[in-house]
Amino acid sequence: MGKKKIFYLDPDERKWTMEDLGLSWGTYPSNEVKQESVDGLYLMKDGMFLKLNELESRCHVCLEPLAYHDEFDAQFCAVCDEWREEACSDPTCDYCFTRPQKPSDYKGEI
Repeated sequence: MGKKKIFYLDPDERKWTMEDLGLSWGTYPSNEVKQESVDGLYLMKDGMFLKLNELESRCHVCLEPLAYHDEFDAQFCAVCDEWREEACSDPTCDYCFTRPQKPSDYKGEI
């Protein structure tokens, strides 16, 4: 088995202690042990670490990668089945005027 990382999310309203979970700080390496550090802010989804600067290319709801539709010049989330770019209000826009309500409503090839 590989190396393990343990994350504890500690809400302000927490009422339990580590000892309640059968854990203690003595079982973990002290700060004196040299460990490789990872700088930056990350979000974790399905065992993957996502850097915050990578989130703009992912769905803001489910965090799956966004897809691009050439015919409508817009990004969409295939999992949520929603467009992630608003349609413009120009009635003469070839891209937005004919865009279906949901990406799955499109009958052509994606």
